[in-house]
Amino acid sequence: MAQEKFRVVRKVRRRRLRPGRLLATLAVLAAAIAAAWLAYGPLLRLRSVAVVGGAPALWRASGIQLRTPLWQLRLGSADEELLRRERFLATAVFARRWPDRLILTVTSRVPVAAAAGASGTLYGVDRTGRVLAALPAAAKLPVLSGLAPNLVHPYADLPRDAQAAVSLAASLHAAGFAVAEVVPGATSPQVYLPSGTEVLWPGTANTGRTLRELQAILAALKHKGAVAASIDLRLPNRPLVVLRK
Repeated sequence: MAQEKFRVVRKVRRRRLRPGRLLATLAVLAAAIAAAWLAYGPLLRLRSVAVVGGAPALWRASGIQLRTPLWQLRLGSADEELLRRERFLATAVFARRWPDRLILTVTSRVPVAAAAGASGTLYGVDRTGRVLAALPAAAKLPVLSGLAPNLVHPYADLPRDAQAAVSLAASLHAAGFAVAEVVPGATSPQVYLPSGTEVLWPGTANTGRTLRELQAILAALKHKGAVAASIDLRLPNRPLVVLRK
């Protein structure tokens, strides 16, 4: 008896993509394409930078490039780079203005004292000890004396041992002592007023109180028509005044 051969045929069921699932897949794909276009397309690329408080082109020193996607910009790093390159600035802050603008707000360093450079030129010094540009002849600021001239040049930072004198000069300027001489000292600065009066300062811990005390003494001397040769303010509430003969 002949052996019968059988062939088993398996019926494969083909899966059909349902219309709802197809639409969901297309929607996800479209959303991904739209997100990529939005992130890297022209809509969110930097077109302009407005500068508040400085020159219109100042922002270029930050390293920021036009047409960069706004979300890619590292504004904190740009702030630091601008301050590093433009040493006359006190603050610099970039802010995003979606979709394609930046606002840069800057403040410049303000001179509160003067110091003489190697050529005898007077340069401005801000309250942090940063040397600024040359001052006009009409500028009236407390003068820092006793500094090595080679240390005084534009955008240099004065040494730390001069910081107490710088802080005191700033306080004198704010209090209306437009012209005075401040000499850095080992323990505390010395001050020479335009009248030639030497003022021995107690330090910078209570500068406001010491200034008020000095102003009261000067007002009393002016009322009497007297001029002091020296005023020692180093003992709290016990000033020693030596009149000029």
